[in-house]
This record gives sequence, structure tokens and C-alpha cells, in this order.
Amino acid sequence: MKRIIGLGDIFCSFSISALAAAPGDIADLVGSRAADAASKMQARGYHHVRSDNIWWNDKTGICVNVHLSNGRYSRIDRLRPSACGRTSAGLPASELGNIPARALRACGRRADRYRSARGGTNVVEAAEQTGPTWLLTMAIPHYVLKCTVTPSGRVIRMDVK
Repeated sequence: MKRIIGLGDIFCSFSISALAAAPGDIADLVGSRAADAASKMQARGYHHVRSDNIWWNDKTGICVNVHLSNGRYSRIDRLRPSACGRTSAGLPASELGNIPARALRACGRRADRYRSARGGTNVVEAAEQTGPTWLLTMAIPHYVLKCTVTPSGRVIRMDVK
């Protein structure tokens, strides 16, 4: 019985550390000098959103917390977009207020299903009302999707760019 519990502990600790891992696009910065790493993060699309080392990437929709130790990046943790003042979409939450929630959810689900992307990985880069429908420009890793949707959440069209 102790052997089974020991294996369970190993698997639990592995899954917890895997969740805390730095996003792949900046994982190589762990251990780097803070000044150098900050400029590299900016070059990769991240910008500082809060003074306590919280960074946001508009293109990927990733929010991270950078931990420092002795002037170096010791750890980078991925956070929920809300920690960066965002929703699961890339536009600031204040700019999403005009878009009907059903339309956002419908395009978000469709974008997530495209190429089996992980849920919540889509980013709304732009939105415009086109008569009775909305045109949402959504970004998922490696793709840009144009989602035409009704305010009630019926996706009329999804184009890949």
C-alpha cells in the first residue's frame, strides 16, 4: 500500500509542477539577468501591466508573474488573464463590454475547437459591429480567425487567415 501512495505523491507533484511551468516562448529566460530578460520579454511581445512583475502578451493572451532572486529571473508562473486585467480574450475587459457575451463565448468555443486548441487560448484582437452581426478577429497560436457571429451567439462564418 505504501508503494501505491508513494507513486500517487510522485504523480501529484509532477502535475502541479507542470502547471506552474513557464510558457514555452519565455521558459529560456529563467536564470537570466533581470535587465536582459525584461528586454527579451518585450521583444517577444510581452509588456509590463503591473508593478509587481506581472506581464501580458497581447498576441498570445498569456499573463505571467516573474519571480526575481539575486537580480535574476528565478521562476515564471503563468496566471489567469484576469490577473493582467484581461478576460480570456486579448482586449482589455473594458473594451469587451460592447460585445454581447453570447457572441464572445460562441466565437471563443469555435476558435478553441479549431485545430483542437486548448480551451481559453483564443485572443480577441479586434471587434467590429457589421450591421446586425459582429466580426471578431480571434488569434489562437499560429492562426488568425475571423468569426462572424450574431448577438445571440450563432456563428455564421469562421474564416482562417
